[in-house]
Amino acid sequence: MNSTQSSSEQFMQNLKSVGGSESDVNEAAYVVSDEDTVESVVSGLRMEQQQHGSVVRGPSILHASAEVMVSRRDEQDPAHHGGTSQAGEYQLDIHLSAGHSTRESIPEKDIEEAKIWARERIEAQGAEFGAIYFPAGGDGAPGTGALVSSYDRSVGWYR
Repeated sequence: MNSTQSSSEQFMQNLKSVGGSESDVNEAAYVVSDEDTVESVVSGLRMEQQQHGSVVRGPSILHASAEVMVSRRDEQDPAHHGGTSQAGEYQLDIHLSAGHSTRESIPEKDIEEAKIWARERIEAQGAEFGAIYFPAGGDGAPGTGALVSSYDRSVGWYR
């Protein structure tokens, strides 16, 4: 991570790189709760599009928008959501089935080595999806923290 940029600024750069813009975040009616994860925000944004007939955004734009929204929430309430984790303190969420996921610490300090280790764990569990996070303020619950990278068996690692 670039230390001069907040995580939401980095996620905004990612959103722009996949064809999205600030309006994808600002015009969303979905309100991010304290319990929301990136995945639950994506689901909420998708439902919002279906209910209101909004312009349909692709999965990468929805995911990147959700990352920005969750990151901004975390930055606004650092006492509750931390944001103080440093590189090398990675956590792996493994999504095993609908609504069931696990979280474990990654022993690797380098992000590329962490991805290799995490992919092996995800595949060993027979899961289709996993995500690497910086943990949030001591809360070790799956889906919390700043998302670093996501893994889908059919795609590989993506941001």
